[in-house]
Amino acid sequence: MKPAGGLTLLMALLSGMGGVHAGFEPLDCNLPLLDAALSCAPFSSLNVDTSQKVEIPCGACVTMDAAGELNLEGGLDVVGKLVFPADRSALKITAPFVVVQGELIVEQLPELHAPQADKLLEFHFVGTEDVIFTPHHDQTFSMCDAGCKQSKKPFIVAGGFVDFQGMDESCHTWSRLQSAGDAGAPVIAAPPSAPVAPAGCPDGVIAESFDALPLAGWDGMGSTESVEDGYYSLSSRPSGTSGPRASLPIDCISPGVPYLLKLRFRYRHSSSADAEFVVPYLKMIRYNAGGGNDWMNAPLKYARGNMANAPVDEWHDLEYALEFDEGTVDSSLVDKLELYIAPFSDVDVIDIDDFVLELAPPDAIQQSCDALLLDGASDYAYPFHPTGGMLNVISDGDGPSGSGAYFRNTLRSSTWSSALSQDINPDCLTHASIYDFSASVRVHAAKEMRVSFYLWIDEAVEETIVVCPPSAGEWVDCASKIRLEKDVEGAASVVLKTRVLGDDSSDLDVAELSMTYAGGRAVELTLEDPAGVSQCWGPGAEVLVTTHTINYEDSQLATIESVDANGVITLSSPVHKPITVEDDAMTAVEVALLSRNIVFSAAEDDVDDPLHGGHFIVMGTGAPVVQKIVGVETRGNGQQGKLGKYPLHFHMCGSVAGSTLSKNSVRNTKQRGIVVHGSDDLHLEENVLYDTRGHAVMLEDGGETGNVFKRNLGAVGHGVDIRISDDESDPTPATFWITNPKNTWVGNVAAGSKFSGFWFEVKTRVRGASANWYPDVVPNKLDLLLFTDNVSHGNAQGLQTYPQAGYRPESLAVFKNHRSYRNRGSGVFFHAGGRLSIDGGYISDNRIGVDIDMDHSDVISNTQIVGLSQSYKAVVDGIGHSASLYPAASFCDDDDADSALRGVRLDSYHDGSLFGATGSSLVNVAFSGFGTGSCAGSSALHSDLEDVRYFDTRNSLEGVSVTDDSTWVDLCGGEPQVAINDVDGSVIGQPGFIVADTDAIRSHPDCVGVPDSCAAFCPGVCLRTMTVMVPSYYERGALTLEVTGTTADGRAINPVFVQDFQTKPCLTKTQDSSSGRLFVTLPAGGSYQAQFFEDGEPAWPRYTDLKYEDEVGNCGADFAAFDIDPLTPDQCDSLVLNGDFEANAEYWVHAGLHGMEVASGGAGGSLFSLRAPNPADGGGAFVGLGQFLDTRCIEEGYAYTLSAQVKLVDASTGSLYECNPDAYSGAEDACPKGNLRFTNRLADPQHSYEIAGRMETVDAEWNPMTGTYVATAYDAAAHKAYLYITGVKAGIDIYIDDVSIVRSEVSSAPTARPTDAPTPAPSAEPTASPSALPEPEVPSPFEGSGDSVTFEGAGTISLATDSGADSSVMTKEAHAGDLSLTVEITGRSMVGSGYQPNVVLFFAPEATAIADVTTNDNGFGSFFEPTVVAWSREKIYYNPTNPDSLRHTWFNAKVRGEDGEYVSKSGGKGERLESGFLRLERTGGSVQASYSFDGASWTALSGAPVLLPEEYRAAPLKLGYRVLRSWKSAYDITTLPSIVSAGAVTPGAVTGPQSYFVEGNTERVGTTCDATGCTLALDTYNSAMLSTETFSGDVTFTAQVTNREIFGSGYQSGIALYFAPADATLATVPWDRNQDGAFNDYVLSVVSDKIYPTMDHTFTYVKTQTDAGRADQSGGDGWKNMEGYLKLERVGDVVSAYMSPNGNGWKAIGAPKTLPAAYAGAPIKLGLRTFRNWCSGYDISVMPTVEQS
Repeated sequence: MKPAGGLTLLMALLSGMGGVHAGFEPLDCNLPLLDAALSCAPFSSLNVDTSQKVEIPCGACVTMDAAGELNLEGGLDVVGKLVFPADRSALKITAPFVVVQGELIVEQLPELHAPQADKLLEFHFVGTEDVIFTPHHDQTFSMCDAGCKQSKKPFIVAGGFVDFQGMDESCHTWSRLQSAGDAGAPVIAAPPSAPVAPAGCPDGVIAESFDALPLAGWDGMGSTESVEDGYYSLSSRPSGTSGPRASLPIDCISPGVPYLLKLRFRYRHSSSADAEFVVPYLKMIRYNAGGGNDWMNAPLKYARGNMANAPVDEWHDLEYALEFDEGTVDSSLVDKLELYIAPFSDVDVIDIDDFVLELAPPDAIQQSCDALLLDGASDYAYPFHPTGGMLNVISDGDGPSGSGAYFRNTLRSSTWSSALSQDINPDCLTHASIYDFSASVRVHAAKEMRVSFYLWIDEAVEETIVVCPPSAGEWVDCASKIRLEKDVEGAASVVLKTRVLGDDSSDLDVAELSMTYAGGRAVELTLEDPAGVSQCWGPGAEVLVTTHTINYEDSQLATIESVDANGVITLSSPVHKPITVEDDAMTAVEVALLSRNIVFSAAEDDVDDPLHGGHFIVMGTGAPVVQKIVGVETRGNGQQGKLGKYPLHFHMCGSVAGSTLSKNSVRNTKQRGIVVHGSDDLHLEENVLYDTRGHAVMLEDGGETGNVFKRNLGAVGHGVDIRISDDESDPTPATFWITNPKNTWVGNVAAGSKFSGFWFEVKTRVRGASANWYPDVVPNKLDLLLFTDNVSHGNAQGLQTYPQAGYRPESLAVFKNHRSYRNRGSGVFFHAGGRLSIDGGYISDNRIGVDIDMDHSDVISNTQIVGLSQSYKAVVDGIGHSASLYPAASFCDDDDADSALRGVRLDSYHDGSLFGATGSSLVNVAFSGFGTGSCAGSSALHSDLEDVRYFDTRNSLEGVSVTDDSTWVDLCGGEPQVAINDVDGSVIGQPGFIVADTDAIRSHPDCVGVPDSCAAFCPGVCLRTMTVMVPSYYERGALTLEVTGTTADGRAINPVFVQDFQTKPCLTKTQDSSSGRLFVTLPAGGSYQAQFFEDGEPAWPRYTDLKYEDEVGNCGADFAAFDIDPLTPDQCDSLVLNGDFEANAEYWVHAGLHGMEVASGGAGGSLFSLRAPNPADGGGAFVGLGQFLDTRCIEEGYAYTLSAQVKLVDASTGSLYECNPDAYSGAEDACPKGNLRFTNRLADPQHSYEIAGRMETVDAEWNPMTGTYVATAYDAAAHKAYLYITGVKAGIDIYIDDVSIVRSEVSSAPTARPTDAPTPAPSAEPTASPSALPEPEVPSPFEGSGDSVTFEGAGTISLATDSGADSSVMTKEAHAGDLSLTVEITGRSMVGSGYQPNVVLFFAPEATAIADVTTNDNGFGSFFEPTVVAWSREKIYYNPTNPDSLRHTWFNAKVRGEDGEYVSKSGGKGERLESGFLRLERTGGSVQASYSFDGASWTALSGAPVLLPEEYRAAPLKLGYRVLRSWKSAYDITTLPSIVSAGAVTPGAVTGPQSYFVEGNTERVGTTCDATGCTLALDTYNSAMLSTETFSGDVTFTAQVTNREIFGSGYQSGIALYFAPADATLATVPWDRNQDGAFNDYVLSVVSDKIYPTMDHTFTYVKTQTDAGRADQSGGDGWKNMEGYLKLERVGDVVSAYMSPNGNGWKAIGAPKTLPAAYAGAPIKLGLRTFRNWCSGYDISVMPTVEQS
């Protein structure tokens, strides 16, 4: 026994620990409870007013001494300590609520068994009003200070703890069933007595053979009588009722007992054509002692049913059973009794013979239930009888065994009448009884008919026993068992009946009927583990026997009558005998104890919400407070449809290490069962859940970890009628609903649920209230902690991972030793995930053993898979015919071809590389039970046609065996391209591939068919798959690819014919990311040729995008060749189809998710154009329109000229939109561009991107887009070419019209450089020795930006790339005095069509680094230009199709004027500067730019020299030049630079900026700050810094990243600058990782960044408070912020945010936003923090600076 107050030591640990939990804590006022000498007052001494809330005071200890019933109308609040002692009496506490803020202890009873009625403690909850919980005023956690609504009927633990000692740790709550003793056949309570004749009378009443007249006691009722040839004949009948009449001896007839009458009759008739007449009726005349007589029907025991007429001139046997009542055979009342036969027709003659009336024999009376059907007298049918037709015994030697009597029913006239019936004593029909039934039948019919035997219960319910095989004149045997259910108990009448289905006239023969007791009534249960049962399970306890069928509701409840010392349980009434360990050690059922001595119950008093019971919640109370909830029974609790209202619930407690929830009984719930929500480290063991609604045991949000689920059992899990929300899946409940794999499951049993046993419904993120706690957790990618020795049976799905997010752990998740059997659907269902494993499993008696459905890389190993086990076959046979009725216990259905059982169903997967797919494998798997005795068509391996995609050729078998006559593979009706690698030949006998026997895959010449399987085996073969992607506008199957060729050893393959076999229609046919896919599986290393056909004619689908689907983990070499005949194109002059849209949008596709539509009105007054909707919400620069081009027409060196008309329309206003043609791609005002993407997935790189056209004008409604591109060798070899027009911002719809691409040949290449390079000549004498043009041995004064810059000697510098690199050259040191930089362009290669890469000269401040001036084209205006003092450039245009067009050179320059603003200069000449000179000069503080084509004649750009700002007029400057690529990815320019200056300046010591923030003026968490800057570094949580001083007026807050470490491969942690209110502190700023949303709402403005390691891009985000709420904006640029800048600025009441790679040029992030008026110039604080972005850590150093005015 556990001591009372055993947890008070914990209070000592907690005293003085205030603030440790983010939740409720123990109350300081309870510290007096630590005093061991403190005595507990009896409850009765408190003199409480039970109509008000009863409070156990803080610091006080109370012992409950009440007994019987205690009605606490105002509820109970345990603030102090309340103890229910071990020596308590039975007590029922009725209350609207119970709250525990202190201690509530229920001590363990001295005797261990349950139930103990005299000790039962019940908390009974009543009321329909919501309870508002307000904590004690000493509670330090403030969450509920204003009151927390806790719904009705709650038991709340908040800050306190409970210790329910309801069951001893030695007690077990459940065990498997070892064996079950049978109760034997039912007993007839009062067996009827055998019939006895009156004293002195014989058993026979009449026995007349009609030998001669006169006949004693007989007359013809006025007819002419005669005896001819030994029969009695009547003719000349005076009426239709006249017939043979016999007088009965009244004194020799016993009332109330059966008498049997048998006779033969014949009709003869000659006066008309009538050939048949009604079978005669049996009538009676009673002559009363007081005079008078009664004409009446004879007292037939069984009513005469429908009969056909009897033919004339034939003898017929007629049998009746009679039972006379007291008033008919009492001689004191009756003088005489006569029986007569009335034909009720005008038949001429009636003959009778062999008339016998005698007492029924004793053996025709049922005395026992061992055999339900009695044969009775050998020459009578009785106790069998018909309800239609005439039933007789036939003894003609024509029985089923050639001899012996049998029954025959003739003259049938209704298919609904029973041809043969027998009453059965209802006492024999008890729950759980199984009877063996057998019979032989013969139907005398021309076609086969079937006979049904059934029980007719209370003349209302029909229970079929068996439907016999069809018969047409031959004997057939039929046998079955019938298992009786509870609905037959208590029936008043039960009759065996027989019916010929669909036939109303054929004679029926029945023989050898038997119905004998076969067991089934289990009443004595021996448990596998009796320890902890004999002392703990008591008489009167209710136990659960889990289902032994596939139906989840077939669990049984029973009451214990006694338990012996060995733990053998005797039940008060039998249950269906289930499967025991002795029957099948792998699949025995469980027996669980439901009764406890502590009960939580709820009144059914809520009329408005009848699905609302009570609920129990441990709320926000974590470790080190420890809860012990052991041995509690909760009945009818939970509140359906209400969030958080469950029978047992740990809610948002964080770690509850040390807490235990064990040995509890959770039953008859209204919503869910045990819910662990936002709580970790809970131990749950041996809990039993029964009859639950919704998920039984669940992890609610997906962030819960470290919990241990051990030996818990759940059964009979129903769905809910009312969901909490549409996000919940409780209508399809699971016994164990699992949202986070980082927990432990050992030895649990899911013993019957409407849907799932174990359901891993893991999401891509944590949901609900826990989401902010775990923002970086991705549950469906977490590794499985431990899952072993668990069991699932009686469910729809035993163990499943579902739905579409799938479970995709990073490493193999092993479900160890899992047993899954008797599930209606799959034993294991792995869906839409991958890397899952069953190891050591036992899978049996499921529709599908293991279903690998759209899953990948799964492993089934060391596992036994059984189709139909012998133990379950015995159960199904025992149930009999009803096993196939709804809800069926049998899988097999002869009428349903889909009833076959499958061991492993292998399905196709999305593709061969998604999520690292590598194919699934079966290793050391043994199959059985898929052959004889199983359902028809069953097989060990199978594939179906559901959602056909790529069947992975890497699926493999190794060590696989079939241990009986099971069919090992059935591919009939399945996927046409199945290919499974039998690695070691364990299935067939030699290694090779098992393939579908179709012409879509059976290519290898050695493949041979496998009989009766639709499979073929290809020995010694390795198969590989090439995927051929074609445009998605082809319907599935519209194209056929015929492939021929040779294997690697030169043999011809069988031609294969491949189509797009995918079964799901393409729902995004017009989206550019969609394509049709043809998977071509062929022998590795072969050489193949292919040809497309459409409607039987050769075809070409515009492109054929190829890739190896099994690139990783395949079994052999790539194909030596795979060539598809491209045919000869009709034309290649114009590549765009349907470019005017006058008919439709055929051939066009859309980029993005928003579709496209043909719009009214086109360019030049045409009728139609094509529109790409680009909504402000969800749209962007990626939205646009495109068309796949015919790849046959792409040839190296050919020019492709794009022409299109483009209209831009604001989607919200409908007005025209004018973009900025000079803006870089991705800019807010950028224009769309025409782009080409070339794809070759068999090459590296797989894609090439080129700009094909730009907007020429933007100010009209329709504006031209033009450009020319020259194809490269890569482009010509590409398998797919795609034209797409995209690039405008979200909210701007794109319209296009008149789109064309014209192909033309390039006539000649331009000259690369002049033949003689001019000699460079400075324009003025240097004032000092020139530092340029050093001798070769002198190091160059220049440095280059990277590999694209090459110093070639003699002063020549080459700038060249083919990969889109940017190039800059700059002096290593600054130069003083007047300056001149001259750059000769000595040679350049023309690149494609359009504007060529420019050479740009510049002067830059002395401190400039070369990285500051090396930007991409997008950053030229934003970052390069603000960095330099002056620049000048040239720009030329080149069209390879017409090299002489636009022979012009444009010159531009910008110089900072004396006011700091740029002054623009320009010039031009009608000659193309393919070689020539550029010069930039500073003379007397002014700058001029000039150019020369020959080096002798120089032309200055427009305007006078520009006077620089004062600080640059004489200051040393660096001189340099760079390439502006004009968005080209390649260039090759050779240059010769020279410098004239007063000499280089030796740099002095440079004092870097000082950090504004140091230790003395900041608060910090995870941050260090000094004069060199601030470093934020942690591997958990966030870091934050906040200034202690405030800043008023205009404020500019800048931070340069000076160092940034990379962690992992995903998005990196971001750095953020923020403005906070003046009263902010780090205690009020919600900076932690689970508070990102709260942080954004708290601060006034924040700007943050996010980078990805492999992407040269920085994403930025700015959030600012405004009067209209928080404004969220985002931006970014094409550089990675490893050493860049962020800036947050307030001017007046307007906040702006910026980014820069170098601190010179700044790019705005979003638009400026206006703060609420209260913050205009008001004091604010500045801070830094990190955003984790799910990264594993961060180490970021920044230099923060502040400017204030």
